[in-house]
Amino acid sequence: MTADDRLISSFEDITKFVKMHNRLPDVNSDDIVNEARLAHRLDSIKSDRDKIAKLSEYDELGLLSMDPTPGSLDELFAHDADLFGGREGLFNYDNAPSLARRVVTNDFVPERRKRCEDFDEKYRHLFTEQQNLLQAGVRKLTPFEHINPQLKPGNFYVYGGQMCYVESFGETERKAGGYNQQRIKVIFENGLESNMYKRSLAQRLYEGGAVVTDATRYGDDTTGASTVSENIVGHIYVLQSLSQDPAISTIANLYKIGCTKNSVAERIANATNEATYLMAPVELVDDYRLTGLYNIHKVETLIHHFFADAKVDIEVTDANGRKCVPDEWYSVPLGVIREAIDMIDSGEIVRYMYNASSHSIVERHN
Repeated sequence: MTADDRLISSFEDITKFVKMHNRLPDVNSDDIVNEARLAHRLDSIKSDRDKIAKLSEYDELGLLSMDPTPGSLDELFAHDADLFGGREGLFNYDNAPSLARRVVTNDFVPERRKRCEDFDEKYRHLFTEQQNLLQAGVRKLTPFEHINPQLKPGNFYVYGGQMCYVESFGETERKAGGYNQQRIKVIFENGLESNMYKRSLAQRLYEGGAVVTDATRYGDDTTGASTVSENIVGHIYVLQSLSQDPAISTIANLYKIGCTKNSVAERIANATNEATYLMAPVELVDDYRLTGLYNIHKVETLIHHFFADAKVDIEVTDANGRKCVPDEWYSVPLGVIREAIDMIDSGEIVRYMYNASSHSIVERHN
């Protein structure tokens, strides 16, 4: 497919969504894999006059039509309701909720923090104990690097200068985009608690967070954090191309998924000169360490079979002028890739398959 073909195909996906739901995709949708992605794509197209020109003959619903620019401020304010899609005027405060009403509403948002009613009785002494053990050198802070196996119930974590305690894991929710999200109960040392998503906490910990580990043990850490390099048999890596070639940069959700026995940094050090990396620099998105009895070659084969229907064939010219079609490049939403890798750790992956049409993981029926 050419870049124009991919542009037309992506716009047709937006058109199908509008026909099915009788509305535009919402950029703030919880369905970040599908609906929010379509909304961002539509915004991107509407901000590019060249793309609008190329898609004008395919715009059967008038999605790319631009509203006329007001001729004056008076004209703008006379039609201020249009600023909010016709729902409410810019200066109409009659229906704005009161502060008290908003606070009550927030209590029902699961990821909002709220006061932990039994904090003093059940949790305060736990945080005091962990802080004392850290000062005594019995505990230490280990950088958070992997959701599995480092994130699990009963562990303490630090991010943003604050300690938190993961008390328990809740039920797994199947989201509309075809991926799973799991709720966890988290207690914070300032006396608040949250019923947040597991991956939401992991994302915060990835940004400079740490696990509170046992400094007196070696290689058998109760947090699940791997401290013995000899136990690492390899890495699963997810890369994103930084190529400026439109034939590559316009492919949505393009990632290279592979495995290596060496460090990923060593593997990609010469990316700009290797066809397998599309003769361009790459960005490391995820690096999962494989420890224990994993067979790295079987893991890699499993991943590639799982996403086979989403494999993208990209032809590049190597340093010697030869045409090559590199392996391991797939058009798959990042959230789905992460879910699949989590399923390898849990063993669930054998019960599921990837549906390239819906961009989601679905259960096998045979």
